[in-house]
Amino acid sequence: MRILLNLSIRDAPFRFQNKIYKQIDGVAMGNPLAPIIADLWMQKIEEKLNRYTTNKPMIWLRYVDDIFCVFTISKEKIFEFRTRINKWHKNLHFTLKLESDNSIAFLDVLVTQEQDKLTTSLYRKPTHAGLYMLWDSSQNRRYKLSLIKTLVIRIYRICSSKEIVTQELHLLRTTLTNNGYPPHIIKRGISEGEILIKTMSHTKKDVNNSKKVIFFTIKYYGQESIIFASRVKKFCRKLLPNSTIQFAFKKHMSLKSIFLPKLKGIDEEKKKKNLVYSIPCMNCDKVYIGETSRMKETRMKEHKTNIQKLSSDSKLVEHILKYKHEIDFSNTQTLAFESDWRKRVIKESILTSRTLGKSMNETKHNIQVIS
Repeated sequence: MRILLNLSIRDAPFRFQNKIYKQIDGVAMGNPLAPIIADLWMQKIEEKLNRYTTNKPMIWLRYVDDIFCVFTISKEKIFEFRTRINKWHKNLHFTLKLESDNSIAFLDVLVTQEQDKLTTSLYRKPTHAGLYMLWDSSQNRRYKLSLIKTLVIRIYRICSSKEIVTQELHLLRTTLTNNGYPPHIIKRGISEGEILIKTMSHTKKDVNNSKKVIFFTIKYYGQESIIFASRVKKFCRKLLPNSTIQFAFKKHMSLKSIFLPKLKGIDEEKKKKNLVYSIPCMNCDKVYIGETSRMKETRMKEHKTNIQKLSSDSKLVEHILKYKHEIDFSNTQTLAFESDWRKRVIKESILTSRTLGKSMNETKHNIQVIS
């Protein structure tokens, strides 16, 4: 287990401008294990805090690597405390930010000291430009309504008084208007968000719900995608009454997909891996359709080896022995690319089916839609 953990979080290779680098210190950004490892490491480091008897915070609240502290000691003692905890580890360096005008920001919360109590409101960085998903953007309408509801829920959860909530809702209306949202959509989104806040704490999960939820993700091309999802759900309600079909939409093109390959460089090896291929017969119109996650040349060598050994589980060998034909390895073709194994098998099955019985191999993946 320790070896597997080291392999997953250390010596992580990455590509940038056609060069391969290896990260040898720390966990790579974007690694799924990074938040868990960071939290476990911080918990272990925080155990040293228990050794302090004086000059330590009354409150120590941490979210990943952001810490909110309340002190009752002088400013000089606070700086001394920061110096002491920075010695906990050579790679650990705490920065310190003190309150200004009785206020301090922690994550997206602005905490303000008012006489004998603390109030909370939304905090926005100086670089905040008030830009959200534009109303004219090519995204599903329900996602835009969900954006408004999410922002409303955020306001009610963070703001500690009705006055602050009212101010933030007014600012939200102005911001959404600047992003092109129609007044009736803003009104509807805020109303639905407020209803969700009221019902959220009272809603109980239905444990007796026996319906299975099936999720699909499709690319969003506008109204056509919505119509397609609606028709599929309507069709499935008749065939699968005990299942609920849910569709999620994703963008089909983004700036990241255009510019990131240019920054990282093009991996030529990817063009030779994770593919669906075809091998024709030299003497008839039969063709073998296959898939592999490895290099195409590696898979071709395996096929040739199976033919030399007359392997009994090879469809190519079966065709050769049955018809006395030869396989044309010089005219192999790459038909599709797919890194996901399940999707690759489905593509292989579709392409096999399209040969209309002229494939040497059988279809791997079949779905019985109507019985």
